[in-house]
Amino acid sequence: MKLHVGQGTTVGAITIFPVWSDQRVAPSRRYTTSLEDVAISELEDGPTVPQLIATNAGAQPVLVLDGQLFDGGWQHRMATRSSLLPAGSRTALDVACVEQHRWGGTNVQRSRGGRATTYVRDGFERAGGQSEVWRRVERYGATTTGSLVDRLQLDGGQAALVRRVTRPLAGQVGIVVGVGGQPIALEVFDDPRTLVEQYPAIVRAACLEGVGRTALPTPSRRARRMVERLERTHLDVEPDVGQTGRLGRATSEALSVMSLRHGLRTVHLRATNRRHPILQEA
Repeated sequence: MKLHVGQGTTVGAITIFPVWSDQRVAPSRRYTTSLEDVAISELEDGPTVPQLIATNAGAQPVLVLDGQLFDGGWQHRMATRSSLLPAGSRTALDVACVEQHRWGGTNVQRSRGGRATTYVRDGFERAGGQSEVWRRVERYGATTTGSLVDRLQLDGGQAALVRRVTRPLAGQVGIVVGVGGQPIALEVFDDPRTLVEQYPAIVRAACLEGVGRTALPTPSRRARRMVERLERTHLDVEPDVGQTGRLGRATSEALSVMSLRHGLRTVHLRATNRRHPILQEA
């Protein structure tokens, strides 16, 4: 898949670049991102930190994205990989806790569509795992229970401004996010509709990354250089798991990459610039 990066728009420390792909957009999506027909709950034999159960009673597969946030249950969680929940299925979701100081509550989880920041997701992928996720959430000066879900609900003015001046363009399927003069993350979907649905959550997370950062624009050449590195990256692909798709991963000194494929299509592609100062200072 070839990607094209457009001109960036800067608001404070945040720069948003539109991304287009040469992958043909299908006439209709074969999945939905709506969780209206999906019940998310703790495990039946008792809650455990790294897993939830998703029951999809709908007629379509449901796309759950890497970093998607779930609140309620015994503690707030984030998905640690992208996956497709087959129609009429019960699927175990791999998750991490993003609320350190609570262990108790109801069995039911929900998602308001929020996404974890790149800083927190990177913490899970590195050697620290769960303990590193808690440490990074705590550095945001989070709420009483140390919840990233609750922290993202604060200070929404900057995110609203960024969304107002950087609306997705015709045919756009992805974005590169720059913070403080350097690209930090790229996300690409197979359909412009998926980007439109995810755009508010991606921008809200980016604005939390930008708190306290110098108001510098990210140069286009740096965003394009990140994409060039991504296109040279070889992914290690997990075995085919049928309707849930195939996950590819790669990690180098420069990038962390995750790609979810369904059939011949890349449904979701996420890349993290591991050299970004936010992650180097972690």
